Formats: sequence, C-alpha cells, structure tokens
Amino acid sequence: MLAAAAPSLAHAASWTGSFRLPANAEQVALSLDLTAGRATVALGPGHMGRTALPATNRGGRVRFTLPGGVVFDGRRNGRALAGTVRQGALRGSFRLTPGASRVLPALGLYRAADGAAVAIVQPTGLPTWLVELPSGDIHGLNAKLTTVGARLGSTSGAGTLAVTPSRVTWTHAGAAKQYTRVRLRQREVRVGVDAATLTLPDGLGPFPAVVMTHGSGPQTREEFQVFAAFCELLGIAVIADDKRGIGQSRGMYPGERAVPSTIDVLARDAQAEARYLATIPQIDRSRIGVLGDSQAGWIIALAAAREPLFHWAVPLVGPTATVDEVDAWAELAGQGQAPKSGTDAEMLAQVRAAGRGGFDPVPFLRKLTIPVHWVFGDDDRVVPTQLCIERLQPLLAGHDFTWTTIHATHTLLELPDGMNSSIPRSRGFGATLFPSVAAWLAERKIAR
Repeated sequence: MLAAAAPSLAHAASWTGSFRLPANAEQVALSLDLTAGRATVALGPGHMGRTALPATNRGGRVRFTLPGGVVFDGRRNGRALAGTVRQGALRGSFRLTPGASRVLPALGLYRAADGAAVAIVQPTGLPTWLVELPSGDIHGLNAKLTTVGARLGSTSGAGTLAVTPSRVTWTHAGAAKQYTRVRLRQREVRVGVDAATLTLPDGLGPFPAVVMTHGSGPQTREEFQVFAAFCELLGIAVIADDKRGIGQSRGMYPGERAVPSTIDVLARDAQAEARYLATIPQIDRSRIGVLGDSQAGWIIALAAAREPLFHWAVPLVGPTATVDEVDAWAELAGQGQAPKSGTDAEMLAQVRAAGRGGFDPVPFLRKLTIPVHWVFGDDDRVVPTQLCIERLQPLLAGHDFTWTTIHATHTLLELPDGMNSSIPRSRGFGATLFPSVAAWLAERKIAR
C-alpha cells in the first residue's frame, strides 16, 4: 500500500490542513506543496509565510523541518497525510488532505518599484485584506483573491488582483501595478512559555528589532499582521508571539483584566523576548524596541522601566491614565459597542470625579530614559485620549516623549459612525498612523 502511494507523493502535490504544537495547543493552518526533494510551506496568519525548504519524500513518507527546528514527520494514510510535529521536547501532530490553499501562500508583504507596498493579511471574521502601506487603506478580497473591494468589508469595486508565488498585480482604474514579494527570513521560535514568529529582513544587518506586545484578551500573533508588515517594510526585525496560555504558547493565561499581576507577568514575557533578540547576531542591541496596542500601554511602561535592552517604545492607543480611569471612561463611552452616554467633556468630568485607581503607569514612565511615541485616537471610546495627554504633559521635561493624535477610534480604524458595527464600511487605518510612526522612527535613527 505504501509503495502504491509513493508515486503520488513523489510528484507535485498540494495539501492543506493544520497542526498542533504542543498536542493540546490550538490548531494552526498549514498549506504544503510537495515536489521531489522540496516542500513549500505556508502557515496561518501571523506565522511563517511561504517558504521553500528541503524535504524527504519517498515510500509514502514525508519529512521536513521549518526554520526554528519544527520537524514534521508523516505518512500517507488513505487520502490524508498525517503524522507528528516536534520542536525540542514538545510534541504535537498534523493532518493534511489533498487540495491547494489560495490564501495561506499569498499572505505576506509586497513592494512596488516606486516604494509603495501592500500586505495581504487574514483577519478573523472578515474577508482577507489587501492593506496599502503607508496610507493604511484596507480592501477586502474575495475568496479566490481575484477581486478587490472598495472598503474593508467589501470584495469588489476596486479592481482585480492576480497573485503568483513571487508577486501580485493589482489592476484598478485602468492601470496595472505590480508588487514583488519582500524577501524575509522567518522562523518559529520558543521564548520561555511563549511561541512566536521571528522575522528578519533580508541582508546581513545588524537590524533594529521590535517586540510586539498584545492588547487585552486571548490574543495570538495574528493580531500583529499589519503592524509586523509595516515594521518589516522599514527594515525592522519583528518578534510576535501568542499570548501565554493562548494559541501555541504554554503557561497559564493571566486573564483579560489589567490587574497588577497580569501586567507584571506580560511585561516579563516582553522583557524575555527583548533578551532573546539581543542574542541574535543580526540584531542591533542598541535599537531593540517595543510596540503594542491598548492594554500594552501599561505593559510597555512597566517592561521598559525594568528592561535596559528596550531603547524605544511606540504604544498605540496605549493609556497613560490609570486602569480605573480607563475602565470608567470605557463604560461611559460605550466601548464602541453602544452610543456614548454624553459629551466627551461630560464623561471626562465623571472620570475625574471618580479618581485614580488600579495600576498607574506614570511612576514607571518617570523612570524612562528612552524615546517614546504614543499614537492616540481622536474618537477613542475605550481610552480617554485627552486625559492621557494631560498625564504626559508634566513628564515632558527631561524625557523624549512625543505623541500624535490620529483620526481614528480605539481600533485604529476610521469608522463612519465611531461604532465597531461599522467596521466593514471603514476605508482603513487612520490615514496618518503609519506615516507619523515612520517619521518618528526615522528622526530617532531607529529605522530608515
């Protein structure tokens, strides 16, 4: 039976499915194209993109190793290709069936000859996106990745797309523009309990690097797809993880509430990743930074105050007010799920009256000697932008602290009515989000 299966495996074949590592982890999507002696692998959103590597493919058995030491060893069993996955002492399994994936091999970053770029990413519960950088415009794509939407949640109205392994061609308004896949070096790594994807730019380095830090909730590295692509476009190495206890990471999920113990353990995870980056020869230890959104603002303040390897930080809609103040504002403002309870001035007065409480980032921000750039939203219904800026004002003397307020909600998207229910009608990220961060990174000589 194995001998009969061997010819079909020895020739070009496409497979799709998933794997778990360790065995009790969440599934990660996997696509595999096999030829004699080679495997082309693409993993799920936020993981390693399309990569060609050597493979053993004979007698019904397939074996290949991803960068980072993730070993797949399987056999043909009926119409399935299944087996074990291991990385160090961890053990898991995979199962694939015949078929080609349209989306997984296409995920990644592409750049045109004029420097413009697009990223193809796959968010949860929405169409696959084509994101323009640096404008932040987002276009939904149809399932075959052949038509382009005019808005984030639409899949037509902005031309057609042709996708090949090395490039995408977007035809719109009578003109065709070609974008070539940006060469990146990626590996699946383990840092403490956290599973992560490390991405290095092409070249010798040394490169600046950034630790991606999550907002609240049980988030995986999928959260960072667009921000990672933006940093990679600037020549910054990126490490993006699954939050502890989530996805492929081990350990105990600390919960969603921003209590001091949760902030502390997540800050320690970010610090461990900075120390890991410092061990990589291609990384410039003097240009390691941290970027994250929402709750990450508190985590970044604590981690950067404790970890000397952090040399810059970019909190996106990250609060500088206390946890209790943010919680009070979010309840009054409806968190993007319900209408505001009053004007911004009225709600802010109620927050002030309630007073500070919970974790306060200000004492840790005072200790910082590194440049930090905050990005706030002008219609943030989770974090009180005005109060956060007021907390920064007294800290300006003696610190390299700057901020930009963009036209966006807490999602960093421009929403037609400020409500999350209007996300499908959004044109994309706040128009000045990526240009403002890129300009700051260039001014501080962190990135090109």
